[in-house]
Amino acid sequence: MMLDIQPTALTKETVLFAQSLGLRLSAEFGVMIDELALQAGEVLVLDAPSGAGKSTVLGLVCGAIAADPSLGAATLTIDGAQISAASPRPDTLGFVLQTSALVPYLNIAENIRLPCAVSRLTPDVEWYDYLIRSLGLTDLEHRLPREISVGQRQRAGLARAFLARPKVLLLDEPVSALDPANVDQVEALIALLATDFDAAILLASHQAARGAFAHSRRATHRLERHGGTTFSAFGMVDEA
Repeated sequence: MMLDIQPTALTKETVLFAQSLGLRLSAEFGVMIDELALQAGEVLVLDAPSGAGKSTVLGLVCGAIAADPSLGAATLTIDGAQISAASPRPDTLGFVLQTSALVPYLNIAENIRLPCAVSRLTPDVEWYDYLIRSLGLTDLEHRLPREISVGQRQRAGLARAFLARPKVLLLDEPVSALDPANVDQVEALIALLATDFDAAILLASHQAARGAFAHSRRATHRLERHGGTTFSAFGMVDEA
């Protein structure tokens, strides 16, 4: 990789651990995380069928969706800390939604820098410039979200999540609105964050069967029934 930025020195330790997190979305259907554990630099793919609850899993992991305590004693730690109602800093957790969710009255540069500004983090200027160039946003920094395309907004959302080089990165269909050339560039950036900066990445994608993450580890998925509710359950294969 041409970028001359020193990776953060991290040991290969578990930086994301989620166990017994779940909720009922209706009387008939729920989503459950039996156990998910990611080490620094690991990519884990959620590639269950559409409607299986992959986005809900990411919401549970980031703490945006509260787990139902009646379903078990839930455990959720990121970088060794329990996740609570307080949002993790952007250098700890980055989250890319299927919709970019940009702030409509801020320009693209302000949107990208927003999480760092709120957390009073100073982003690496060289890394910011690299992201802007790599994602084709150089001429768009001063435009408002409504003035750019859906794909460009998605790339801006990716830049926002990547900027602080988080230890854990949650990605919900990150390339779904992109053309093939941009898919390759985005996947290269995701791989860079994992390999060079040891980010642990949880990726929900219908397109992971091809491309850069075709051979990445997969979470398990099954349907199980408890008390009249069918749960879409995600877990891990023991590779020991």
